[in-house]
Amino acid sequence: MTEEELVRRAQKGDQKAFDALVGRYWDKTYRLALSIVGPSDAEDVASSAFLQAWKSLSRFGLRSSFATWLYRITFNIAVRQKRKQAREEPMEEVEEGTEPSLWDIEEMASDREIKRLLHRLVQQLPEELRVPLVLRFWNDLSYEEIGQVLGVRESTARMRTAEALQRISDRWSQVFGETFGGRQRE
Repeated sequence: MTEEELVRRAQKGDQKAFDALVGRYWDKTYRLALSIVGPSDAEDVASSAFLQAWKSLSRFGLRSSFATWLYRITFNIAVRQKRKQAREEPMEEVEEGTEPSLWDIEEMASDREIKRLLHRLVQQLPEELRVPLVLRFWNDLSYEEIGQVLGVRESTARMRTAEALQRISDRWSQVFGETFGGRQRE
């Protein structure tokens, strides 16, 4: 069944259709939340996003994809949660040598140390660069959709993603003396 068919059925109160949408988008919604609030609150944020989507589904007009609309809800909830965390909790330092758990990047690298480094490099990006990168490469959104989720122009989404990739590539080159493609740095 297509996304649109599932949405239309869910809008008529079909819980099974909405459950199918949750099954289809849970992992990507969770990863987006994880990239903003971290592992302690990601599941709560993702659950809240689906709950809000269910409650607001009647107002969803199918002008964008359900996924884009859901990611926008997730982004907003995650940002509010992160602000709440910042007010309530002192910043904790990440212990050196611990492996960040932002994303499952099994497909990007087979070597454990390379995966650990990529995790760190992505985690070190500022949120305004990290989130578009996650949306593009882990959630497979177009730049237009990323712009919709973040409330920015498509060109801004494209530039932020490119800058994130450039920063990771630059840092990779500093560490290994070569670019991501394996070419020696000049």
